[in-house]
Formats: sequence, structure tokens, C-alpha cells
Amino acid sequence: MITAYWIDSVRVKELAKRAGAIQCKQQDVQFLDNTVIKHKTRLVRHHANLFQIQRQYHFEYSVHGDERETGIIIFSGHHLDEIQMNLHTFDNDKQA
Repeated sequence: MITAYWIDSVRVKELAKRAGAIQCKQQDVQFLDNTVIKHKTRLVRHHANLFQIQRQYHFEYSVHGDERETGIIIFSGHHLDEIQMNLHTFDNDKQA
């Protein structure tokens, strides 16, 4: 059980890192350190009243290369819920 959770956490962290890199590229900012850091993990009630693990990651980016800004990526299970950058929220459901 613990091994499955750890493997799933590694997989979602990679998905979050990829999502952060893509979002930074789309916003024409620099994705710093090519990494995300897990900030929070909790259980949330999902569709059909099922519980799912929600993970929140922080990452850093730079608009001009001289200052670091912090962004937030939220995943529920393997689904990207949202990315927040500099008080602007990019909702995954509205981008497609």
C-alpha cells in the first residue's frame, strides 16, 4: 500500500512538472529549476462522492529572468485541476 502511494506520488509529481513547464512556455516565462515541490496533500470528495487524493505543488518562474515568482499546481488524482501564476488562475477545464 505504501509502495503504491509512493509510486503514484512520483508519477503525479512528474505530471505536475510537465504541466508547469508547458504553462510557463505558453505564458512566455522561464520555468525555474525544472522542478515542483509538493506543498500540501489532502483527501477531497470527487464526483459521485468518491474520495480522491489532491496534491498541491509549488514551482518558481521568472518573467524577466531577475525575479522569482511562485506558482501553484493542483492535481486531484491524475487530473490537473488548475495552475495559478501571479494571481492569475488558468483553469484546465476552460483551456481546451
